[in-house]
Amino acid sequence: MKLKDLLKLITNVAKRRQISTPFICGGTPRDKILGRLNKIEDIDLTTGDESVHMLSKETSVSLNRKFNIQTKVMDDGHSSIFIGGFKVDFSSNFIVPEIDKYLQKLKIENPTPMQRELFSRDFTCNALLMTLDLRQILDPTNRGFKDINSKVIRTCLSPEITLLSNKNRVVRAIYLAAKLDFDIDPALMQWIKQHPDSMRFASDRALAEKLNKAIAVNPTRTTYLLDEMGLWNQIPITKELYPYYVKRITAK
Repeated sequence: MKLKDLLKLITNVAKRRQISTPFICGGTPRDKILGRLNKIEDIDLTTGDESVHMLSKETSVSLNRKFNIQTKVMDDGHSSIFIGGFKVDFSSNFIVPEIDKYLQKLKIENPTPMQRELFSRDFTCNALLMTLDLRQILDPTNRGFKDINSKVIRTCLSPEITLLSNKNRVVRAIYLAAKLDFDIDPALMQWIKQHPDSMRFASDRALAEKLNKAIAVNPTRTTYLLDEMGLWNQIPITKELYPYYVKRITAK
C-alpha cells in the first residue's frame, strides 16, 4: 500500500467518524525540515485529543478488509498498526498533570487540546505537526523550527517537568543529540548533571538499547555528553560502550 493511499484512508476514516483532524507528528516533520527524510518507514499520528484511540481502532478495521495487518496496544497507551514492514503509531494522548498551570507561565491562557498534548511531549524538535497531505508543517510550540535550525535539543516545558514525566526521556535526549548531531540545551544539561540518577529512571535494557545506538552513530558526541553530565556510573557498560569507558578510565 502506498503511503499517500494510507494517509488518504486515515483522512477519510477521521471524516466519516467525525474524529478530530489527524496530523503526522514526531520524527517525520523534523526530518523533513532537516532534509533527512529519504524514506518513510513509519509515521506517528495524533489528533491532539482522546479521539486518536478511536482513529486507531477504525483505521485498523478499514485496513483489515483488504490487508493482513497487526495491531498492538503498548504499555504507555499508544497503539501501533503494522502493515507489512510499515508501522503507524497512534499517540497515547499523554498530558502532563496540571499542564494548564505550566502553559499559563508561557502566556498560553486558553490552551487547545493539541497544545496540551504537544507541550507534554519530550523535545521541541519532536513537537511539530505535518498535514496528512504532506504539504504543510506547523509549529504549535513556536520553538520547534528555531531549535531545529539551531540544532538544539530542548524540552517543551522546564526540564524537571518534561524529564520526570517519562522514564526514558533523559537517555532519549542523549540518543537524539547523537543521532541528529545536535547540542543539548544548557539548561537541560545542567539539570541532568545535577540529577545524574535520573538516568536510572529507565531500565537497563532501555539504556543499553539507546546508548548502543547513540555510540554507533556518533561516538564523539555520545561520550562527550556522558562525560560532561557525569553519567558513566549511572549506565550499564555494554560491549559497545566498554572500549570508550576503558579509554576514559585509563586517561585519568
